[in-house]
Amino acid sequence: MEKLICEHCGTKFNCGAPAGKDRCWCMDLPNLRGGFDLAGACVCPDCLTMGKAKAMIKSRKVKQRQRAASALRK
Repeated sequence: MEKLICEHCGTKFNCGAPAGKDRCWCMDLPNLRGGFDLAGACVCPDCLTMGKAKAMIKSRKVKQRQRAASALRK
């Protein structure tokens, strides 16, 4: 994993697969930038998702907890 600077907003962010994982965080977030091609360009999570990354991650965690609680009740 390496520290990069977003080409669009200048934010510092981590790029690459963290220890124990085989792919970068960007593979788990949708590219909401329309026709923006990510080949050769790294952008931060907020620029990739048009400012919605934190809300999507929070929503995903809530849904995971709900599914886990539902599975325990069965």
